[in-house]
Amino acid sequence: MVAPPANPLITSNLLSTQSSLIQTLCSFLTVSIHHLLYLRSIYPRASFLSTRAYNFPARQNRHPAVCGWINCAVDAVRDQFEKNTVEKVAVCIFDVEKNVVLEKWVFDLGTFPVIEKVDRDTPFEKPAGGNGGLQVSLQNRINIADLEAQFRAVLSRIASASVRLHPLPKNAECSFTVSIEIRDDADRPVGRLEKEERKWIAAEPEPWNPSENQHAQSQGDSEAGSRVQSGLDALAERGKTVPIRRLEAGELRMEVWVEESKAKFARGSTTSTQS
Repeated sequence: MVAPPANPLITSNLLSTQSSLIQTLCSFLTVSIHHLLYLRSIYPRASFLSTRAYNFPARQNRHPAVCGWINCAVDAVRDQFEKNTVEKVAVCIFDVEKNVVLEKWVFDLGTFPVIEKVDRDTPFEKPAGGNGGLQVSLQNRINIADLEAQFRAVLSRIASASVRLHPLPKNAECSFTVSIEIRDDADRPVGRLEKEERKWIAAEPEPWNPSENQHAQSQGDSEAGSRVQSGLDALAERGKTVPIRRLEAGELRMEVWVEESKAKFARGSTTSTQS
């Protein structure tokens, strides 16, 4: 995987500003997306290159269109990071034919520091020095080596969690997209004229079926079907959330998990019944 360009805002091996932290985080998101596409077999595995990121064995898709789309998506996320609007970033794997999300890999950044644009290149904390000047507090600067160790752990947990997930439907064409959830007090990045805002569209609301619960309950009352099938039916009603890892390094705090949707288990339940 091609290494990200050097950040002139990073001195030595320490991160101390919002700009350097955002760039480092976006590089990690890029690696994670390629990693997930390989693990979930969204594209043929032969289309991925073996590489290393953060001294961890990773994969990168070699198709220029895929790489270009991922880079553009992460750039759009970066724009929103700089505007302090992002609470969560998610990689959504969906069924193309039915247009329903099957898996959502969530990176929760709700506690990411909110800093105004004019202070983006200002150190996180500036206590007065002995000579009246300003110094960066050592306890708030992030050591890049420590942060990369955290990133390695997250990538490893993503790989192990992927093995334990219910498989994606074999007869379904799956694709992916990147979404963000914005903070409650932030402006929505849609419906505006700025170029950065036109990169986003509003998410479609989930369908609501008032008879769905009654139908599921009537099915649950019957004793037909195997124990495995009953388990799939139960998961098809509520979905499943699998925690991945919590990351904390200086000013960066992030929690990662994966959500398997009701639709994913409903597809598995239907396939099992027909076979």
